[in-house]
Amino acid sequence: MQLIGGNSILLCSTVRYLGVHLVSSRDVKFDPMPVKHAFYSSCTRNSILMHTVNLNEIAVLSLQESYSLSVLMYSIPAMSLSAKQIRELGICWNSVIRKLFNYNKWKSVKGVLHGLGRLNISHLIML
Repeated sequence: MQLIGGNSILLCSTVRYLGVHLVSSRDVKFDPMPVKHAFYSSCTRNSILMHTVNLNEIAVLSLQESYSLSVLMYSIPAMSLSAKQIRELGICWNSVIRKLFNYNKWKSVKGVLHGLGRLNISHLIML
C-alpha cells in the first residue's frame, strides 16, 4: 500500500483496460496470456472443434476464423508485441489448424494456410 495525498492506494502488477492487460514496468509492456486463455476458452466453449465430426473442414475453419480468431486478434492493434509474443499467438492459431486438419504437432501448417489462401498470425498482425 502506498499513500498519495494522505489516501492509501493499492498497487497491482497488471491492469486490464478494454481487453488489454498492461504489466507494471518501467516501459509499456503488455501481457498476451489473458488473450491466449480467452482464445482457447472460445475454441472449447463454443464446441466447434469438439462437435464437428464429419463436417467440411473449410466450413469449420470459417467458423473458427469468425468466432475464435476474432477473440485472439481483438486487442492486438493496441499492443506492441515482441517477436516472441507474436510467435506464441501464432502457436495458438496453428494448434487449431492442426486439430482441424489432423496434423501432428511437429508438422508445419504453413502449406495448408498458403493453399487455402489464408494468412498466418504474424501477417494478420502486420495488416
